[in-house]
Amino acid sequence: MKYQKDARTVEGCLLDAMYKLAIINEEQRKQPYLFYFQRAARTDRAVSAVRQVCSMRLNFDEKLPVEGPSALNTLLPSDIRVMGIRRATRTFHAQKSCDSRTYSYTLPTYAFAKFDKLTTNSYRIEEQTLAEINELLEIFKGTHNFYNYTSRREADDKSCFRYIMGFKCDKIRLHKDEFSGQETEFLTILITGQSFMLHQIRKMIGMVISITRGFLYKSDVQRSFDAVRMDIPRAPGLGLLLEKLHYANYDRKFKNTHETLDDWGEEIEAKVTKMREEIILQEIFREESRTQS
Repeated sequence: MKYQKDARTVEGCLLDAMYKLAIINEEQRKQPYLFYFQRAARTDRAVSAVRQVCSMRLNFDEKLPVEGPSALNTLLPSDIRVMGIRRATRTFHAQKSCDSRTYSYTLPTYAFAKFDKLTTNSYRIEEQTLAEINELLEIFKGTHNFYNYTSRREADDKSCFRYIMGFKCDKIRLHKDEFSGQETEFLTILITGQSFMLHQIRKMIGMVISITRGFLYKSDVQRSFDAVRMDIPRAPGLGLLLEKLHYANYDRKFKNTHETLDDWGEEIEAKVTKMREEIILQEIFREESRTQS
């Protein structure tokens, strides 16, 4: 999610809708920094967001949190929804106030097939392979130098040290292609960290795939954190989803004066889950079946 003057983006669509409802003026629409507009995380091309949080300073209107979401949604494309609006503190910053971020990566399980096995729709992952993947994911947890997992950074760049709080295999599901009728097995991997660099998650997934398939060694994960340049393959952007932004510290500090930003309630969460399952994931399944990226 980021604004680009001559391209259709989620942020651009949102600003256009806000302008049409007179929530912001023309100058603010063109220069969002004028009303301190910030998003919690950026999503690159082919990467989707299940949940995104934006902060901004607006003239207070008690009707906006109640009527704003439905009014905005009537002007937004069907694949972009405003789920809720809440008043935050004056100092709240969507990105800087965020404690951590959870992403998921969904891909066909045949991506983990050994190099001497066929990578076809009929492949079904075994428990032993899942255990091997989870062992590899555990190595990434903690604080490490991830300069090999991004671009144009050196080993002595302190900003390359990132803290990974969780990394594990999640759901396995079958998707039936509507044209071929073939069923493909997909695996979702969840990762939570304080923050991530460009390409970091996709390269972490690429490393795990390479080791599981037998092209690299398990020891190469630890070696990739050392000051030795490694060429790590990057997984496609298609399966990467921004799942959730975490604001536990903010909620703890302002729980007596402001609504929580970590928990938006059962009704909103049900809508988010429905959109994730019926629109975003289905698009990933369809596109993966079509391109086999």
